[in-house]
Amino acid sequence: MKWVVKWAMPLALCLGLTGAALAQGVQSPQGYRQSDYDAPVPDDLAGAITIGDDAAYALWRSGRVVFIDVMPNLARPKSLPEDAVWHGRSRQSVPGAIWLPDVGFGTLDAAALAQLDAGLMAVTGGDRAVPMVFLCRANCWMSWNAAKRAVTRGYTHVFWYRDGSTGWTFWDWPTTRLKVFQSQ
Repeated sequence: MKWVVKWAMPLALCLGLTGAALAQGVQSPQGYRQSDYDAPVPDDLAGAITIGDDAAYALWRSGRVVFIDVMPNLARPKSLPEDAVWHGRSRQSVPGAIWLPDVGFGTLDAAALAQLDAGLMAVTGGDRAVPMVFLCRANCWMSWNAAKRAVTRGYTHVFWYRDGSTGWTFWDWPTTRLKVFQSQ
């Protein structure tokens, strides 16, 4: 027990500095990240507020902020028979979050853009001032891209949770199994 007390804070500081040090020098692209989505991300995103674990948890506890998970889903295998049921990936994430998979790629087709817009409309009721947190997992450009899309669409209270579900689950905070958002 003494070891934990003696070394917990220095270890946490060291890990925190390591994470920040790894992100230093990662430049934000002019547009959207187009490839290598699982890679170190920048420290910030123009037009959005970058948050860490404690802020994400506090925002969630407030009950006043919408959480949007953009972790990609697995595509239906082309070899799967048409009559076979396909559920894709299961996603454990922040309770109350909506899951908008595949809206964080660099280039989106019309269906993915429609899914993003429908999801944002559903959770904001069209109010572009509703605060929302975008997440994926640590070192995932998907949430950076999706948060940037929200900013460019005129949403004014966009938070980007850099460490996403990786940070959330590290602290053993509650999670729930999400279902893919289905527009009406």
